[in-house]
Amino acid sequence: MATPAKETKAFYRLVVTDNAKTKRVVVAQYHSSVFNPDMGTAAGETGKPTFETDMQKMPIMPKGMGGVLREDDYLLLEAKDDGATQSQLIGTLQNVRIPVTVRNRRTGIVTERVLAPADLTITTDFAAADMSATYWREIAYIAIPAQEEWKMGIAIAHNSRVLLGFADVAGAT
Repeated sequence: MATPAKETKAFYRLVVTDNAKTKRVVVAQYHSSVFNPDMGTAAGETGKPTFETDMQKMPIMPKGMGGVLREDDYLLLEAKDDGATQSQLIGTLQNVRIPVTVRNRRTGIVTERVLAPADLTITTDFAAADMSATYWREIAYIAIPAQEEWKMGIAIAHNSRVLLGFADVAGAT
């Protein structure tokens, strides 16, 4: 388990949308407690939550959720405070694993891949000090490349798990 310096209590959701961002389909929505099972302390340190990094404990995303994403469509990652406390998303996109199946439209070759933080573009909103409890804030996105079609999830459901970890990691152990 990783130990972030600050806890983020929020809802996260994955949204697929067209290139104009007008048609939106929520593919998955999770509370941060799914990814932060120890909401108390880590290793006896006060005020330092932990988040799970073991993929076997993460939720499964069935293949095909949200339909097919085509060239220039977007996969968005959004967050909203859960209302219990004023959460902050500062620092870094700590840990992200999002399984997708990619089909090249020209060659027909299908591959499975898992998106990581380096694959996503962080929005300027991610650096904002506070999250709202009333509206969703886009914190990261990826545009589907030319000649590709994507489906959320991969063929073997057991391996099609989602991991999201956001926190300020200054002083993490």
